[in-house]
Amino acid sequence: MPDVFSPLKDQPHYIYRATGRSGSVLARIEEQLPGTLAYGHITHDRRWYRMTKLLRENPSEKINDYDYYKAFVPLNAAWLFEHRLAGAGVTYRVEHAINVDDIFAWPSYNEEALATMATYGRQVVDGMVKRGEVKPFVTDLITDYQARGVYWASTRPWFKLVYPCGSGKTLTSTLSALTEKGPVCVIAPAKARRVWWDQVQEYTNLKPHRVIPRGQMRKNDQTLQDYLAECADLRIRPFVVFGAQSLPDYTQEIAKLAPSVLVFDELHTFGQPKRWKAIFNSNGEIEFEKRRTKTDTRETRAVAAMDVSRLPSVRLRGGLTATPLDDGRPRRLWSQLDLLAPGSYGMGFSSYAKRYCAAKEGEYGGIDDKGSSHIDELKYRAAYLMQEVTHTESHGQLPPTRVQVVWLSPSDQNRPAAFKRVIAKAEKEALKTRTEFDKERALEANLMEAASRKRKYVVEEVLEGLRGGGKVVLFTARRQDCEDWASYIEKALVKEVKQKNFGGVMPAMSWGHGGTDERDREDMVTSFRQSEGPCLLVATGQAFGESVDGLQSADLAIFAMLPWRPGDFEQWKGRFDRIGGRPTLLKVVLARKTYDEKVAGILADKITPIKEFLAAEQYQGMDDKLLGIDDHEAMKASVLDTLFGGDA
Repeated sequence: MPDVFSPLKDQPHYIYRATGRSGSVLARIEEQLPGTLAYGHITHDRRWYRMTKLLRENPSEKINDYDYYKAFVPLNAAWLFEHRLAGAGVTYRVEHAINVDDIFAWPSYNEEALATMATYGRQVVDGMVKRGEVKPFVTDLITDYQARGVYWASTRPWFKLVYPCGSGKTLTSTLSALTEKGPVCVIAPAKARRVWWDQVQEYTNLKPHRVIPRGQMRKNDQTLQDYLAECADLRIRPFVVFGAQSLPDYTQEIAKLAPSVLVFDELHTFGQPKRWKAIFNSNGEIEFEKRRTKTDTRETRAVAAMDVSRLPSVRLRGGLTATPLDDGRPRRLWSQLDLLAPGSYGMGFSSYAKRYCAAKEGEYGGIDDKGSSHIDELKYRAAYLMQEVTHTESHGQLPPTRVQVVWLSPSDQNRPAAFKRVIAKAEKEALKTRTEFDKERALEANLMEAASRKRKYVVEEVLEGLRGGGKVVLFTARRQDCEDWASYIEKALVKEVKQKNFGGVMPAMSWGHGGTDERDREDMVTSFRQSEGPCLLVATGQAFGESVDGLQSADLAIFAMLPWRPGDFEQWKGRFDRIGGRPTLLKVVLARKTYDEKVAGILADKITPIKEFLAAEQYQGMDDKLLGIDDHEAMKASVLDTLFGGDA
């Protein structure tokens, strides 16, 4: 990197020099292109003056009177920046190009370029095999889109893999991480640490280490310190997997590891943009400090992720996800992009929100960032680090998951559980605070009530699946709900066994949720995958519906409560649409005259931004059908047909 001042540091970017009365133009462009920084300079003055900061302090500041200007522009915005300068008639030149090399945007529609990338990617993997890091069979195992992903990572300091669930993104990111020398650090959901640990050993000759919280360590578990000492003795690179939930507890250990490669698994779970808290001093000045948890015991996970992503040792940052817009809104993208390319999409969230979230002043203070704007521009800028693989490309040869939507009429429903007080309390709180969090809690309380009406039907469906010798998965949403379902089904199975069904032997059954020990959850998935007879897993989608590999051997899957976020549905369904799976029948059970009927409208509202930003084949054409439709039955049918693939 040239020895020049730059607030964008090691990120690929250009430094432009502009002359003339261009201060106001540059200030306006900085507001329009988050990540761009414009400064003015006066001869014989060593200081640089930020144009937008001067205007905030004094709107009448004469910012056009500087001798010359410099603009620091991330690579992803350079073309847009030059276009705006040319349109304003500003004379400029490129003074420095820092770490730009030959980095290009993803060539979505260039078949020749895509084929060339796949060829080069296999050559990169072949080099890993020759170095002894990757097992020889992997070169022939990987698909063309995985080979392209590896080459993509080898040509830039960041990569973001947007792959459908079950399409092999863990393998792609493992190989991508090995394109850079040095220690590898993976930050993954706790339930995914075992998947990484297994796959790194399956496909490479490295010895990975998953960090287990101290309270969960068993007698013979190796400590991180001992593992690093072993790597040093064997002269092999460390490959360490940390749990995302406990990340704030391990920032010092990660800093000591000094990783050259940092990978965020399930990157969308790091979508929280709030990292700083404003502190008003007695003299009226405002200072900012890093946010801490409500109990003030440690910094938040969003802060810890930011700190780790800024470690000076990191030369390659990667992220993988199947649902980057997990709540259907672009506000969740900024922190994901910023963790991979710090500062390149705005030094803070507010400038990004104004440009891409149509942000405006909130009704009760703060900003309302639930909108979307300039999505095509954002998509173009993200194309420098993102590879999106469509469902057709990744799953075209896999057995399809057949989806059957079952609407239960009121006469087919049982009496609901006692949810009136829970619902009344949740709705009262939502009306009082008007926060999105409390509104979601009220919605979920109503959906739980709807789920309780399906007990008789769902229990019978589970029994029917087990009677045929099948493997069954039942997903619900809440911990107590999970335990209740397990209790209902266990009682029904006891009766079946007394009647000499199942050969008089109780089928294997397990249940788990977020409160279940992580090791026990891993054992449940392993037992389910290895079982050759009838077996049942009752679980919450939040604990087992994401970052879990092994449920694709199910014959029948049932969603007792429909997840109302598009990202959640894709993740839950993705447990069965996976490499090495079998044709699974997924039954989505919905109750008429309940809140289930409102879910379709909620999903529809959140799908348009997803469709604009991603290929998202499962959503194509749906928003056009929904707009202006008065027939609610037709609307529901349209949503369900698109989401679930028909048979609604």
